[in-house]
Amino acid sequence: MALQSSGPISVSDVKTELGIDGIEHDIGMKAMENGTVDTINTNSSNRPNGSAPHSLSEWYSYNHTATPPYSNDYYYTNDGVNDYIKGTWSNYTTLHNVDWSVSFWVRQNQSTGASQQLWDWNANSTLNSGNSNNRVFLQYNNSLNRFVVRLRTNSTNFDRQWGLHDNNGATGTGTNSSVKWTSSNRGNVNSDGFCHIAITFDGSQSNATNAFKIYWNGSELTTQAVANSGTKTSATFASLSIGAAQHNTTSGNSNVDIDEWAFYKDILTSSEVSTLYNSGTIVSPHTLLTNNLHEVVQFGASNSINTYNSNYSGTISGGSTNTYA
Repeated sequence: MALQSSGPISVSDVKTELGIDGIEHDIGMKAMENGTVDTINTNSSNRPNGSAPHSLSEWYSYNHTATPPYSNDYYYTNDGVNDYIKGTWSNYTTLHNVDWSVSFWVRQNQSTGASQQLWDWNANSTLNSGNSNNRVFLQYNNSLNRFVVRLRTNSTNFDRQWGLHDNNGATGTGTNSSVKWTSSNRGNVNSDGFCHIAITFDGSQSNATNAFKIYWNGSELTTQAVANSGTKTSATFASLSIGAAQHNTTSGNSNVDIDEWAFYKDILTSSEVSTLYNSGTIVSPHTLLTNNLHEVVQFGASNSINTYNSNYSGTISGGSTNTYA
């Protein structure tokens, strides 16, 4: 059989794939089970009667430890009061006419309804510039109970919006628009209270309905509230903020936990999004999926940030990193 491409793999599964049993388990598999080795010893002198090892038809690079080592051990907390991650972005700065995707995990901690900026690309290299033009962002709009993904070039909005209540089958947040996305109404989440959000953008499209897709826990939100198909023009994006609007960090500041923020230089397929969702188990995107992966923002101890390709240089202001229970 072939091992599955995601999710937990037992020692029994590996034994079945390799055709190993009996004394061969005692030689090598016990060490793998204990996490003390990463490879199987195929030296014939260590095998019964000096026999040759079984053939291996497929090999999957499952690592005993995550890389970087603190991936999936820590998450970032924004308390909603002037907290944010801010940094400069390099190497991939024009986002209006190219394909891209963003994947991340979020846990809603807001006790009452409030609009929140989850991440915000901006042309401004400094915070609090007051210039709200030339941005790409994901926002939760409280008054409308919607997710808003917007590409704003100059003063023209090119966006698509999805009501969480209108997509209740996927979000699980309820059918009543007056019941907002809060800590007591997180919707469909994993055991730690996180949901996985993925956004894709088709840069060839002139209509926002066709350009943007959004997924909640691997399920596409299809009921659209509104699409603004304004004219897209060239814009250069110099920096990225997570947890706040960059032009005004007190505007839409998020009271959320965020983990494994990743950017891809292509349009993720629904199957790839499902792989990233991983049935609710949070894993490092570059451990699980490397197709056109451009950057991963991950978190470690002492409020540290690690980035996968070093295209993003970010710092934490006010927020904190915490370990999973």
